[in-house]
Parts: sequence; C-alpha cells; structure tokens
Amino acid sequence: MKSRWVSKVAEQFSTIDLRVYSSRLLGADPALVLLGGGNTSVKHDVPGPLGGQVRILSIKGSGSDLASIDSSGFAPLLLDELLPLRERSRMDDETMVELVTLALINSSAPRPSIESLLHAFIPLDWVDHSHADAILTLTNQPDGEKIIRDVFGNDVGVVPYIKPGFDLSKAAADVYEADKSIIGLVLDKHGLVTFGPTAQESYERHAELVSRAEARISRSWKRRVASMYKAPESATQMAMRIRGGLSRRRRMIVRFDGSAGSRAFVDRDDIFEISQQGPATPDHVLRTKRLPMLLLSSDPDDVLSEIERYEAVYSAYVKKYAVPDDDFMHDPSPRVVLVPGLGLFTSGRTVREANGVAEIYRHTMDVIEGATAMSEYVALDEADLFEIEYWPLELYKLRLNPPDRELDGRVAVVSGAAGGIGKSIAHVLAEAGAHVFVTDVDLNGAEAVAAQIRDAGDVAEAALMDVTDEGAVEAVFKLIAMTTGGVDIAVSNAGIAQSSSIDTLSLSEWKRSLEVNATGHFLFTREAVRSLRAQGIGGSVVLVCTKNTFDPGRDFGAYSAAKAAELQLGRVLAIENGEHGIRVNMVNPDAVFEDSKLWNKTIRLSRASAHGVKVDELEDYYRDRNLLRTRVSGLDVAQAVLFLASDRSPSTTGAVLPVDGGVRGAFPR
Repeated sequence: MKSRWVSKVAEQFSTIDLRVYSSRLLGADPALVLLGGGNTSVKHDVPGPLGGQVRILSIKGSGSDLASIDSSGFAPLLLDELLPLRERSRMDDETMVELVTLALINSSAPRPSIESLLHAFIPLDWVDHSHADAILTLTNQPDGEKIIRDVFGNDVGVVPYIKPGFDLSKAAADVYEADKSIIGLVLDKHGLVTFGPTAQESYERHAELVSRAEARISRSWKRRVASMYKAPESATQMAMRIRGGLSRRRRMIVRFDGSAGSRAFVDRDDIFEISQQGPATPDHVLRTKRLPMLLLSSDPDDVLSEIERYEAVYSAYVKKYAVPDDDFMHDPSPRVVLVPGLGLFTSGRTVREANGVAEIYRHTMDVIEGATAMSEYVALDEADLFEIEYWPLELYKLRLNPPDRELDGRVAVVSGAAGGIGKSIAHVLAEAGAHVFVTDVDLNGAEAVAAQIRDAGDVAEAALMDVTDEGAVEAVFKLIAMTTGGVDIAVSNAGIAQSSSIDTLSLSEWKRSLEVNATGHFLFTREAVRSLRAQGIGGSVVLVCTKNTFDPGRDFGAYSAAKAAELQLGRVLAIENGEHGIRVNMVNPDAVFEDSKLWNKTIRLSRASAHGVKVDELEDYYRDRNLLRTRVSGLDVAQAVLFLASDRSPSTTGAVLPVDGGVRGAFPR
C-alpha cells in the first residue's frame, strides 16, 4: 500500500475537512474498504449548543462511503456523554444505540456508526479503520494470531473476534491501554485500526502496516495451478439461465466476470473446498451471503435444481440459528455463482448492486488465494456469521434503500429510441425503475437519450442497432445478456415512413419499407423471445404499430402494408409464446409529431397533400379528426406501453391497444 498523502494538499484543510481528505484516501483504495465499509473519526473542539467549547467525536455515519464522503457524512457526538460508558460491565445493542444517538449534537446528522464507542474509547484524536485485504489474509488462517505476531511483532495489539458493539469497543480499548506504544489494532476477521495524534500519522501507520502484511503475503504468493474445467456453455446462455433461476420471486440483474483472475480462481482443482468456507469478513455477508453457489452444468433443469438446492440449504441454515417464532428470512437465492470454465456471476436488484457483490467477491478471492498460498483459508464460523447477517443493527442499512418501483429489477430494450415515440417509451420505462437499453441506428441520438435518463437519476445504456441487420440485432441482445443477464421487456418501435401512391412507388422504396417496418420487427422480436425463453420466467413484448394497420390512408401503401405485417407478426408471436409466459401486445398510435424523425418535411408535405390541407394545418387536422379532439403525444403511447409491459396486464396477450384519440375506422376488429 503506497501512501497517497500529499502534505501541500492536506495543509489547506481544517479539522473536519482534513478528516474528509484522509478518509477519502482510504476510500480510494478498494483493497482497504468497499461499498460503505471502513470507518474514520476525529476528536476535536467545537462551539457548544449552549455556548463555550465542547469536545466531540465526529465519526462516519452509517451507510456513508469513504470514497465520496463529505463533512455532512460525519455524525458529531459529545465525548463527555460517551466516555463514561466504558465503565459499564455490560450493555445490550439497543441501549448502546440509544445512548450514542442521545449524544448527537445535530439531530439532522446521519445515524452514528455502530463502532462509535470503539473510536471514542481510544484516546488519540485520529482513528482509521479498514477491512484491508492483506490483514484479512493473515487473520483468516488457522494460526492467524501467530502470523500477525511474526509480521508485526509488538507494533500492534490483537483483538479476538467479537461482534461489533459495546463488548468489542471495551476489548479494543483494553488492548490499547495494556500497551500504549502500539500503532494499531488487528481485529480478528474484521480488519485494522490505526490511530495517532495527527491525521497524517494515523493514515501513514495504516499504510505502513498494510504494506508489511502485503510483503509477507508476497513471499508465499503463487497461483494454484488450475484444473482447466471445460466451459459448460457460452457465458451468454449461462447468464440468462442463472438470471431465470434467480428471478422466480422477483426480477434480479446478473453480471458476468470472465476475467483472467476470476477464471483462475473458479478453475482451481480445490474450488469445491476453498469456496465453501465463508466470507473474508462478516461485514460482507449481507451482500454476498455466507457462501457462493458452484455450478457445473448448463442444462436449464440442472441450473434451476442447483439454485433450489442452494435455497434449501440456506433455509435450513436460517432455521438452525433463528430465534424461535421469528420467520423473517432474506431472499434465499445465491448472490454469487461460480461456474468453473467460465467465471463469476453475481446478482442484485440493480446493476450497481450486482457490481458491488462482484467487487466484494473479487477481493474475497484475493484473500482466499493469499491465505491458501501461505497455509489454508479459515473463515468465521457460521453461527457468528448468522448473528451478523440477521443483526438488527445491520438490517437497518437495508431499510435505507428506497421502496421498489413498478419495474425495479426489470430490463427493457427499446428499438428506434433516439427520438419520438421510442424516446418517450425509454424515459417512461426508466422512470418506472427498469434498466433501459436505448437502441437506434443513430448511436449519438441514443446516447443522448440515455444520458438524459441517467441525469434524471434512472438507469439507461445506449447501443447501436440497425434492426434490418440480423447480426447487429443478435449482438445487442448478447450485450444485454452479458450486462444484465437478459431482458424482461422488449419494445419493437423502429420504423420509417414513405409517402407515395402505389402506381408511382418504386420497387426499392417498397422493399425498404418492408425491410424496416416488417422484417426489422421480425428480427428484433425473434431475438427477444429467444432471450425470454432462455430465462424461462416469461416477459413482455410490445410492438409499436399504427392506426394504419386497420385504417390505411391514400399514398401510404408501403408503410401501411408493412405495418399490417408487423401487427400480424405480433399476433402469431402471442400464439406461439403464451405457453412460455411471454405476453405479446401491440399499440396503434396515430400522428405523434413531437420530436419525431418519421414526420420529416417530405412526409408532412405528402400527407398534407393526401388530406387536402396546408402543411401548417396538418397537426390540427389529425387532432380534429379523432373523437376526443386531442393531440396524441409520445407520452400517451409510452404510458400504454408501460401498462402492457408491466404486471398491471398479467392476463393480456395478443391485444391491440389504440392510442389515437379515437379514430373510428381504426377501431380493432
């Protein structure tokens, strides 16, 4: 670990800003802290609420992330309220939380860390705590304490594993008081604590001790020779099958990591032993679960049966340790799936959550590799891990998550989404919680729409897709499978318009309309149902057709005929895929002008001529001809698509929903 301390930068900061600076230095190194882990604090004087100066402990609030923390992420606690608590012989968690919370001098501050008393009881002003991989590598071995002594001598104190809280705080303080010359504490299975009279000294002690641990590990480091498992299936197919198995209760996102490091780990000939010991630190158990699942077969039935077996084992583990009559249980499905021959698959309700699980487990792999190179890997026993996994103080963090939205966990892909109707659909699906793939032949336009969605706080990615190119369509669905594990909602929207009477229509124009407005929908929906079938959890396909399928207009023959083929394609898809739980429905909009590439100047002139109106009267003409005398917007169409794509229409397939303000000639029949 190289020190990132820059004195010229640090000297610009006052106490709390300096605490932010050094905290971010720790948070910038994923080998030290991950996803809200770690803890930092500083003791300092501030003006008291009733006048004068008071001494406080500013400690990282629960849920804050050291990599991005600012001053508002620290909870200010009155030290005079905390220090007398050390004299108590016992204290339960609820009392500890209540007393620590009462010490807050700012009611709007974040919830104080559950390790607040540990930081308070150590008398030095600056305290840093991490879950450094190198330290965990040393402690997670049968003779961990001996190795710690060999590496650090008397420079550190060793604290045996104790669940975070009052007892650990007292034990850590006792170890420090027994030898105040130490520069840090190694918490068994839990990480490293350093301290000092200055921010720089505490931080650089951390860097020194981690570096010494890394040097000891490197002397033994050698990667285990892999057994060279044969890949059971393509990663694309495996991702979709795993996602299908994990999404039977609620939709999950699945991420794949086939990097060299992940492959080397999953292909070890002792993978069935080393992977089934437990996490590197109990802090990770809420995200990764106690154990990963190992999967050797790609057969859909085998994938599902292995997931069900994992869930049964997990349920038995919960039943074994749960308080009688407490029937609460986390989702029993695995969060980490190891596939020899392929790599690492992780899951979560969002890509961010699944990525977080992957990041944690990649560091777990490093710890296991290091420990087994030196000796063997030994994790905390399952009873202690259960206590953390179902500890009310840890469950509090889960309650910080916002409630689910209608499409949370769902993945949607929209074709022709760089503008017009497709753009509106992409926005509405993302606002409902879906992870949206914005696709279009205009990649710049698709990226602009995806950026707008992300700016609104939702999730979207852009991809180039020419719906007339079979390979391009297949590539996008493969990308989706490798990125999220598959798709739940496919909206086939891409289209073009040509205006000409049949007698003047060229063969190339006719073919082009069929290519985009019929064949394009065939290629897109064919790939969509293949993906949905591979997952085995149903899904929704929506085709954006047009009122012209029932009520064609003059000089619009190529468009109307191709779109009629699209609608008939949708009906056949509904017939063929109902048994797979895949619903296929159509929406028929009329004359959506806003932000539309279809309604270009040429089309406007032609349609105005066909209807015998002036160009500047065209939008009013379409408005006045429908029963509601209303302009149809992209949002109107998008809301109809959302209804058909969501669980609000679970028994609807093969339907055609007009979104045209009421055009009598276009009533479905």
